[in-house]
Amino acid sequence: MKWKIGAVLGVVAVIALAAAVYFRRSGGSVESAPRVGEVIEAIYGLGTVMSDQVYRVRGGLTLQVRRLSVREGDSVKAGDLLLQLDENQFRSPIAGVVTSISFKEGEIIPPQIPIITVTNLKALFLEVSLEQQSILRVKKGQHAAVSFESLRNEKVQGEVAQVYPRDNQFIVRIDIDKWPSGVLPGMTADVAIEVGKKSDVLLIPVKSVFGGQVTRIRQGRKEKIQVKLGVIDGEWAEVTSDNITRSDFILVRGP
Repeated sequence: MKWKIGAVLGVVAVIALAAAVYFRRSGGSVESAPRVGEVIEAIYGLGTVMSDQVYRVRGGLTLQVRRLSVREGDSVKAGDLLLQLDENQFRSPIAGVVTSISFKEGEIIPPQIPIITVTNLKALFLEVSLEQQSILRVKKGQHAAVSFESLRNEKVQGEVAQVYPRDNQFIVRIDIDKWPSGVLPGMTADVAIEVGKKSDVLLIPVKSVFGGQVTRIRQGRKEKIQVKLGVIDGEWAEVTSDNITRSDFILVRGP
């Protein structure tokens, strides 16, 4: 299978631990008070849904398909007849769905070519391939936030079950207790693996930062200042410099 995985060391989420953030209008902009919260540092990757149970019928010799007992999409139980090759019958050892039939009745099958595939659509896990720099920070037991593109409003939580190499790739297996309805093997999901936390850090909106500067409003006076940032996600940024306090307001431009 061909993986299209992108992974970067970054940050993922900001969870507020203090009081609500205060906003106020200032002409066409918004003045935002900094907030104190928890920052979760994470590794980003693209995961692919896999099944733990896949059965493929292959012939060891050149054989002819005498009879097909199933069609693609059929559900089968363990022990159900799948097909007959010459005088040999093949039954499914697992319950699942027939996800592939590569030949028709009467055709000659070369040795070791997959003929029928049965996949258990309920025994799922998520597989992520990461770069070396990222994999060094991933450990078994870490939490992972999983998001499917068509199910952005449905939060899925997972856990790192295994970390191992495969053919010069670095693989992370993520187990998920409760899968969203309709998820199938082969689907992809955005994955954020939590590798660290910072508590009680000062946060400002990312939209308030331009060229490393923000407009600080202190006691009614507006002033552009340089600001040093730490962990950043799509909306909030950790402030590591000491020139912004919780009592300040920051100008956020935009509608």
